[in-house]
Amino acid sequence: MLDVIIIVIVLLVLAVTLIPTYFIGKHADVLLRDATQVRGIGQGMTLWADSNDGRYPMPSKIDRPDATVPEIDRAKDTTANIMALLVSDRHITTELLVSPAEKNRRVSVYKEYDTEKPEAAVDPARALWDPGLSADFTSETGGNISYAHLIPVGERLEMWSNTYEASEAILSIRGPEISKVSRTEGQVKTWFSNPRSITLRTFSSNKSWWSGNIAYNDNHVDFHNNWYAHDKVTQTGEYFPRLKFPEGKEPDSFYHDVIFHDEEGFPSNHYLGIFTRAGETKEDYKAIWD
Repeated sequence: MLDVIIIVIVLLVLAVTLIPTYFIGKHADVLLRDATQVRGIGQGMTLWADSNDGRYPMPSKIDRPDATVPEIDRAKDTTANIMALLVSDRHITTELLVSPAEKNRRVSVYKEYDTEKPEAAVDPARALWDPGLSADFTSETGGNISYAHLIPVGERLEMWSNTYEASEAILSIRGPEISKVSRTEGQVKTWFSNPRSITLRTFSSNKSWWSGNIAYNDNHVDFHNNWYAHDKVTQTGEYFPRLKFPEGKEPDSFYHDVIFHDEEGFPSNHYLGIFTRAGETKEDYKAIWD
């Protein structure tokens, strides 16, 4: 009887270990194409930065005549406008914005992108991008973007540029909203706002964690089996040179940075999402999740 129990335990351990690996192997082609698209968007951002003082796209700095969208100033700096600007400048295509691993049927390629006189613009003749490209997959018409990006506001603006830092995560296939993070003796525990998030099965058969490709500021892409920037326990001084810890909250030596959670009191930590609203402050930004 004991032998049978041991065999069952061994089989269960093997199943938990091998099933995700099997799933990824079975979908290796999709994973590779997704990584190529993440890298392609990252390269498009770098090309943009090369002609714009090293900064990634900020629509508010381009649409100063307010001819493209009705929003004013930093309210223009939403995910849709950022990506539409890259498309308009021919650094990326709309096809690149939808992952081959996309599971949400409300996300589709925007095939009607108009580079000449987009009807959705405030002044089509002077528009700088096509506002018809949407990021809002929660809307009635759906969205056209699979990928999350670093929120470009506050102290994170230092990372919203081609710094070439290998530790700074700027893009990924979107993930689940994480409502809470706790840290005890180097261990990290997370809570989902939606435990049934569609993003938990993008690249995994296990619906309790996220897997996906993340692009960094030196334009390398890593596949992660978790939602930590740099994908491992990282020494703060070495791997996160821009990360600023509030007094009294400095970790002893190592820190996990959860990319889908805006941690209270850590104004410069990574926070990636799809943002349908923007503004001057972090509070002005609204992220959407599925």
